[in-house]
Amino acid sequence: MRLAIFCDFDDTITRINVTDTVLERFADSHWLAIQEDWLAGKLSAREVLEKQMPLVRVNPQDLDALIDSIEVDPFFGEFAMRCAKENDSLYILSDGFDYWIHKILRRGLSAYNGPVKNIPVFACGLNFDGNNVAISFPYFPEGCVHGCATCKPALFEQLKVGAEKSVVIGDGVSDLLLARNADLVLAKNGLREFCERAGIACRTFRDFRDVAQIIKTLKESNDE
Repeated sequence: MRLAIFCDFDDTITRINVTDTVLERFADSHWLAIQEDWLAGKLSAREVLEKQMPLVRVNPQDLDALIDSIEVDPFFGEFAMRCAKENDSLYILSDGFDYWIHKILRRGLSAYNGPVKNIPVFACGLNFDGNNVAISFPYFPEGCVHGCATCKPALFEQLKVGAEKSVVIGDGVSDLLLARNADLVLAKNGLREFCERAGIACRTFRDFRDVAQIIKTLKESNDE
Protein backbone atom coordinates (compact mmCIF):
# COMPACT_ATOMS: atom_id res chain seq x y z
CA MET A 1 0.00 0.00 0.00
CA ARG A 2 1.50 3.30 -1.10
CA LEU A 3 0.94 6.27 1.18
CA ALA A 4 1.09 10.01 0.67
CA ILE A 5 2.37 11.40 3.97
CA PHE A 6 2.01 15.10 4.72
CA CYS A 7 4.14 16.31 7.61
CA ASP A 8 4.26 19.64 9.42
CA PHE A 9 7.68 21.00 10.43
CA ASP A 10 7.62 23.30 13.47
CA ASP A 11 6.93 21.46 16.74
CA THR A 12 6.58 18.27 14.70
CA ILE A 13 9.94 17.50 13.09
CA THR A 14 11.61 20.08 15.33
CA ARG A 15 11.22 20.29 19.10
CA ILE A 16 10.14 23.95 19.00
CA ASN A 17 8.45 26.44 16.71
CA VAL A 18 11.36 27.92 14.78
CA THR A 19 9.50 31.00 13.53
CA ASP A 20 8.40 31.96 17.05
CA THR A 21 11.95 31.41 18.31
CA VAL A 22 13.37 33.70 15.63
CA LEU A 23 10.81 36.36 16.52
CA GLU A 24 11.53 36.04 20.24
CA ARG A 25 15.26 36.46 19.65
CA PHE A 26 15.46 39.01 16.84
CA ALA A 27 12.16 40.91 16.44
CA ASP A 28 10.77 44.07 17.97
CA SER A 29 8.48 43.09 20.84
CA HIS A 30 5.47 44.37 18.91
CA TRP A 31 5.35 40.94 17.29
CA LEU A 32 3.57 39.69 20.43
CA ALA A 33 0.59 42.01 19.95
CA ILE A 34 0.32 40.83 16.35
CA GLN A 35 0.41 37.24 17.58
CA GLU A 36 -2.49 37.98 19.94
CA ASP A 37 -4.53 39.32 17.01
CA TRP A 38 -3.85 36.09 15.13
CA LEU A 39 -4.84 33.93 18.09
CA ALA A 40 -8.04 35.97 18.38
CA GLY A 41 -8.86 35.23 14.73
CA LYS A 42 -8.34 38.81 13.56
CA LEU A 43 -5.52 37.93 11.16
CA SER A 44 -4.89 35.06 8.75
CA ALA A 45 -1.64 33.06 8.82
CA ARG A 46 -0.33 34.99 5.83
CA GLU A 47 -1.30 38.36 7.28
CA VAL A 48 0.38 37.71 10.61
CA LEU A 49 3.69 36.81 8.95
CA GLU A 50 3.48 39.83 6.66
CA LYS A 51 3.22 42.00 9.78
CA GLN A 52 5.68 40.15 12.03
CA MET A 53 8.65 39.28 9.85
CA PRO A 54 9.52 42.91 8.87
CA LEU A 55 10.14 43.44 12.61
CA VAL A 56 13.07 40.99 12.48
CA ARG A 57 16.58 42.49 12.43
CA VAL A 58 19.34 39.90 12.15
CA ASN A 59 22.40 39.16 10.04
CA PRO A 60 22.77 35.74 8.36
CA GLN A 61 25.55 34.64 10.72
CA ASP A 62 23.49 35.19 13.87
CA LEU A 63 20.42 33.58 12.36
CA ASP A 64 22.45 30.55 11.24
CA ALA A 65 23.88 30.20 14.74
CA LEU A 66 20.35 29.99 16.14
CA ILE A 67 19.26 27.56 13.44
CA ASP A 68 22.19 25.28 14.24
CA SER A 69 20.90 24.99 17.81
CA ILE A 70 17.41 23.77 16.85
CA GLU A 71 16.81 20.16 17.87
CA VAL A 72 15.26 17.65 15.46
CA ASP A 73 13.17 14.69 16.59
CA PRO A 74 15.85 11.97 16.92
CA PHE A 75 13.62 9.40 15.20
CA PHE A 76 12.70 11.51 12.17
CA GLY A 77 15.65 10.40 10.02
CA GLU A 78 14.86 6.73 10.52
CA PHE A 79 11.21 7.38 9.72
CA ALA A 80 12.09 9.30 6.54
CA MET A 81 14.40 6.48 5.46
CA ARG A 82 11.63 3.94 5.98
CA CYS A 83 9.28 6.03 3.82
CA ALA A 84 11.87 6.06 1.02
CA LYS A 85 12.45 2.30 1.24
CA GLU A 86 8.74 1.53 1.16
CA ASN A 87 8.06 3.95 -1.70
CA ASP A 88 5.77 6.13 0.39
CA SER A 89 5.73 9.79 -0.62
CA LEU A 90 6.77 12.07 2.24
CA TYR A 91 6.10 15.79 1.90
CA ILE A 92 6.86 18.62 4.32
CA LEU A 93 4.17 21.32 4.30
CA SER A 94 4.90 24.32 6.49
CA ASP A 95 3.88 27.89 7.25
CA GLY A 96 7.52 28.32 8.29
CA PHE A 97 10.38 29.40 6.05
CA ASP A 98 12.44 27.44 3.55
CA TYR A 99 15.69 29.16 4.60
CA TRP A 100 15.92 27.31 7.89
CA ILE A 101 13.86 24.23 7.03
CA HIS A 102 16.43 23.15 4.43
CA LYS A 103 19.36 23.88 6.77
CA ILE A 104 17.80 21.96 9.65
CA LEU A 105 16.90 19.00 7.42
CA ARG A 106 20.43 18.80 6.00
CA ARG A 107 21.80 18.56 9.52
CA GLY A 108 19.09 16.21 10.78
CA LEU A 109 19.52 13.83 7.84
CA SER A 110 23.31 14.05 7.56
CA ALA A 111 23.75 10.39 8.59
CA TYR A 112 21.55 9.14 5.74
CA ASN A 113 22.02 8.80 1.98
CA GLY A 114 19.80 8.44 -1.06
CA PRO A 115 16.31 9.88 -1.75
CA VAL A 116 15.83 10.75 1.93
CA LYS A 117 18.16 13.70 1.32
CA ASN A 118 15.62 15.25 -1.05
CA ILE A 119 12.32 15.34 0.82
CA PRO A 120 10.06 17.84 -1.01
CA VAL A 121 9.52 20.98 1.08
CA PHE A 122 6.62 23.38 0.53
CA ALA A 123 7.04 26.47 2.71
CA CYS A 124 7.25 30.26 2.71
CA GLY A 125 10.32 31.88 1.18
CA LEU A 126 12.91 33.95 3.04
CA ASN A 127 15.93 35.87 1.78
CA PHE A 128 18.17 38.56 3.22
CA ASP A 129 18.35 42.24 2.34
CA GLY A 130 21.19 43.38 4.57
CA ASN A 131 20.04 42.72 8.12
CA ASN A 132 16.40 42.68 7.02
CA VAL A 133 14.53 39.61 5.87
CA ALA A 134 12.38 39.54 2.75
CA ILE A 135 9.59 36.97 2.65
CA SER A 136 7.42 35.46 -0.06
CA PHE A 137 4.53 33.02 -0.35
CA PRO A 138 5.15 30.73 -3.34
CA TYR A 139 2.42 28.28 -2.33
CA PHE A 140 -0.42 30.73 -1.77
CA PRO A 141 -2.65 30.21 -4.82
CA GLU A 142 -5.05 32.82 -6.09
CA GLY A 143 -8.45 32.08 -4.65
CA CYS A 144 -7.25 30.56 -1.35
CA VAL A 145 -10.14 31.25 1.03
CA HIS A 146 -8.27 30.27 4.20
CA GLY A 147 -5.63 33.00 4.19
CA CYS A 148 -2.90 30.36 4.36
CA ALA A 149 0.77 31.28 4.35
CA THR A 150 1.38 27.96 2.60
CA CYS A 151 -1.90 26.59 1.24
CA LYS A 152 -1.72 23.08 2.63
CA PRO A 153 -5.22 22.07 1.41
CA ALA A 154 -4.35 22.86 -2.22
CA LEU A 155 -1.05 20.98 -1.99
CA PHE A 156 -2.77 18.04 -0.29
CA GLU A 157 -5.27 17.63 -3.12
CA GLN A 158 -2.54 17.94 -5.74
CA LEU A 159 0.05 15.62 -4.18
CA LYS A 160 -2.13 12.80 -2.84
CA VAL A 161 -3.07 11.71 -6.37
CA GLY A 162 -1.81 8.18 -7.03
CA ALA A 163 -1.55 7.16 -3.38
CA GLU A 164 -3.87 4.59 -1.85
CA LYS A 165 -4.18 6.43 1.46
CA SER A 166 -3.22 9.83 2.84
CA VAL A 167 -1.61 10.49 6.23
CA VAL A 168 -1.34 13.84 7.99
CA ILE A 169 1.18 14.43 10.81
CA GLY A 170 1.03 17.71 12.67
CA ASP A 171 0.48 19.81 15.74
CA GLY A 172 -1.38 23.00 14.82
CA VAL A 173 -4.37 24.75 13.30
CA SER A 174 -3.01 24.81 9.74
CA ASP A 175 -3.02 21.00 9.78
CA LEU A 176 -6.69 20.87 10.75
CA LEU A 177 -7.60 21.84 7.20
CA LEU A 178 -5.94 18.60 6.03
CA ALA A 179 -7.19 16.44 8.88
CA ARG A 180 -10.79 16.69 7.69
CA ASN A 181 -9.93 14.79 4.50
CA ALA A 182 -7.04 12.49 5.44
CA ASP A 183 -7.36 8.73 5.88
CA LEU A 184 -5.15 8.82 8.99
CA VAL A 185 -4.36 11.78 11.26
CA LEU A 186 -1.45 11.71 13.71
CA ALA A 187 -1.81 14.65 16.04
CA LYS A 188 -0.35 16.32 19.11
CA ASN A 189 -0.71 19.65 20.89
CA GLY A 190 -3.17 22.03 19.21
CA LEU A 191 -4.09 19.69 16.36
CA ARG A 192 -5.11 16.96 18.80
CA GLU A 193 -7.32 19.43 20.66
CA PHE A 194 -8.84 20.75 17.42
CA CYS A 195 -9.59 17.24 16.18
CA GLU A 196 -11.25 16.29 19.45
CA ARG A 197 -13.48 19.38 19.35
CA ALA A 198 -14.33 18.85 15.67
CA GLY A 199 -15.03 15.14 16.07
CA ILE A 200 -12.18 14.12 13.75
CA ALA A 201 -10.61 10.74 14.50
CA CYS A 202 -6.89 10.96 15.20
CA ARG A 203 -4.02 9.05 16.77
CA THR A 204 -1.75 10.84 19.21
CA PHE A 205 2.04 10.64 19.09
CA ARG A 206 5.04 11.88 21.05
CA ASP A 207 7.78 11.41 18.47
CA PHE A 208 8.51 9.75 15.14
CA ARG A 209 9.11 6.40 16.79
CA ASP A 210 5.38 6.45 17.59
CA VAL A 211 4.59 7.66 14.07
CA ALA A 212 6.52 4.80 12.49
CA GLN A 213 4.75 2.21 14.63
CA ILE A 214 1.26 3.60 13.90
CA ILE A 215 1.91 3.61 10.15
CA LYS A 216 3.38 0.09 10.31
CA THR A 217 0.19 -1.10 12.03
CA LEU A 218 -1.94 0.62 9.38
CA LYS A 219 -0.08 -1.19 6.61
CA GLU A 220 -0.24 -4.58 8.36
CA SER A 221 -3.98 -4.26 8.93
CA ASN A 222 -4.49 -3.41 5.27
CA ASP A 223 -2.56 -6.53 4.22
CA GLU A 224 -4.75 -8.89 6.28
